[in-house]
Amino acid sequence: MIEKNVKTVVEKFMMMIEKLSSSSRKPRDYGTDVDIYRSEIHIMKVIGDYSNLHVSEIARKFRVTKGAISQILKKLERKGLVEKYLDETNNTRLLVKLTDKGRGAYEHHEEYHRKYDKDIFTYLEELDDHELEVLLTFIEKVSDMAEKHM
Repeated sequence: MIEKNVKTVVEKFMMMIEKLSSSSRKPRDYGTDVDIYRSEIHIMKVIGDYSNLHVSEIARKFRVTKGAISQILKKLERKGLVEKYLDETNNTRLLVKLTDKGRGAYEHHEEYHRKYDKDIFTYLEELDDHELEVLLTFIEKVSDMAEKHM
């Protein structure tokens, strides 16, 4: 019986990964006049959540190269969603902020998650500390596994 449960968990988990992977290829407009991809809106979320971020900090948060973030930021700049500006305390660093259009997309994205993710947050809040710890351990192990596949 335990083998069947493990197999079911793995199958359902893999199906979830496939759904997430498929959804990342479809852009949304997030209330703007441009298409915004999943990777782009999540970078915008970090920029919207934290002020005065520089490119290296964004790269560290996503555990990707500075060059990868720079490429996405160039696309976001062309779309009018972010802008770079010189750090007044360090003239060698560029900081990034959302434009008004970018702030609108950020707010739309936040509302989207409040609406569609409510059930999962309710579920997580109902778990006890031990159950949350088991879930967290599972997520960390899956994350480690994903790094090995990159």
